[in-house]
Amino acid sequence: MSVFRRLGMEVFTGTWPALPASDYAVLLPLVDVYDLHADNQPGLEVQYVRVNLFSQENYLPLVHRLLPLLRQNDLTITERRYIGHDPETGYHHYAIEVALAVDPH
Repeated sequence: MSVFRRLGMEVFTGTWPALPASDYAVLLPLVDVYDLHADNQPGLEVQYVRVNLFSQENYLPLVHRLLPLLRQNDLTITERRYIGHDPETGYHHYAIEVALAVDPH
């Protein structure tokens, strides 16, 4: 969450705000995966989250400021894609999928 505060953005988890700002993010947890080893014990947990960025302005400067901050916080960027522009709300939607490896013990 501190990554988004550094960008001056509001961030929500799993829900979309009723009255959003001109730039905001919605974090959507996707899946938690255990990597297994020969003893069938989880050796590593990988947590995947989709960062949905919404911007009424040019979204590219926001994306270019966010990507280094995600990497600096030990997140692996697994996918990025432009979803589209909603003419009713005026928001561009850009999604970044990230993964975080954690020790499950």
